[in-house]
Amino acid sequence: MYSACLCWATSGGQRFRSAVGVVGIGVSPTSGQTAVRILFILDRLGDECTAAEEVPESAVRVIQSQRKLQKLDFLVRNPDYLANVIIKGWEEGRLPAERLLDGRAVLEDREPELHTYRMLRDRHGAYEPLNNPLSVLRHLDLIAVRRAGRTSDEFVRRRDYYLLEAGAAQAQKLRTTEPLLAWYDQQIAYVAMATEGMSGAQLKALQYGHEEYAQTPEGQLIGGVTVRVRERLKAALEREGLA
Repeated sequence: MYSACLCWATSGGQRFRSAVGVVGIGVSPTSGQTAVRILFILDRLGDECTAAEEVPESAVRVIQSQRKLQKLDFLVRNPDYLANVIIKGWEEGRLPAERLLDGRAVLEDREPELHTYRMLRDRHGAYEPLNNPLSVLRHLDLIAVRRAGRTSDEFVRRRDYYLLEAGAAQAQKLRTTEPLLAWYDQQIAYVAMATEGMSGAQLKALQYGHEEYAQTPEGQLIGGVTVRVRERLKAALEREGLA
């Protein structure tokens, strides 16, 4: 497979570079790739923070629960599923016809085969262990993780992921100084556009609507839907006179 590596040079200097290492393209994502995806996901897709006792100081955005974080990361990592969300948004009237051109860009024009990283299926859906990349971001004081919804000393309903001011500044720095990371940032912008107004339940239902997703055994990689989505996109573009 094609391989391209990028050593990060950022305001964090050697400390940041040493922590994230090298970002490349390969069979599976590195911790560095996952860390930068999470950073951009929190920056573009996180909800604005409101003052509350549990909110960390300097927090600017939050994604509540790892399940939501995993579902959003799944769309970033799987352009075929993301293109399907765009098509579905057009079918439902949530998105205008010209957004189908974004679907074509996602599926055809942005070398998706170089950036597709399939995810494992667990009992809650798509899943990827995030401990290492989250530890990197926490160690650099770019994010904070808080437990929420405690029902006992042993059980916590969810974990919330906060982007701190330093993390937001780092994300913006990467946008302006590391052009080879622009693919991730643009892909996440497409996810933001495609999922605007959608609840977590709606997003879950859409993903499980694919046989490849729903019938993947636990512990196995979720299969792609590229061929079927490409056919749907072609028909949609022709219907709108955009082919």
